[in-house]
Amino acid sequence: MFLGEYSHNLDEKGRLTLPARWREQLGQRVVVTRGMEPCLFVFPVAKFETFLNEINTVGMTAADARGLSRFFSSKATDDELDKQGRISLPQNLRDHANLNGEVMVVGAFDHVELWSPAQYDRADAELVKKVPDMAERVNEALLKMR
Repeated sequence: MFLGEYSHNLDEKGRLTLPARWREQLGQRVVVTRGMEPCLFVFPVAKFETFLNEINTVGMTAADARGLSRFFSSKATDDELDKQGRISLPQNLRDHANLNGEVMVVGAFDHVELWSPAQYDRADAELVKKVPDMAERVNEALLKMR
């Protein structure tokens, strides 16, 4: 599981070092894709496959499932961690998340998120305000599932 926040810097070639404590969990290959906010998601390859399979269980005839599958797959890239634990972030993905220089590397339980520090601070401040209402809605959804 991926927990915590770390500040790392992109190098001049667009490479980012991932926290050493997460590298074993990530494995040798990762998938980097657009996040739903202006951030990037980094998944272990097997978890990305599971994530897309969950979306696709709705069926390819559902426009929303096709759209989400396309959103996450079309710009995704898979990469191998180098000996220093770095991954390469293509320019189109860096542009999506406004990444240049410092990057907030954020644990999000089953995946990692990459944020520009300013956008992360704004998103986190908004999230703190919304947590009580979100907790209520999740609780209601869980009760319906039981």
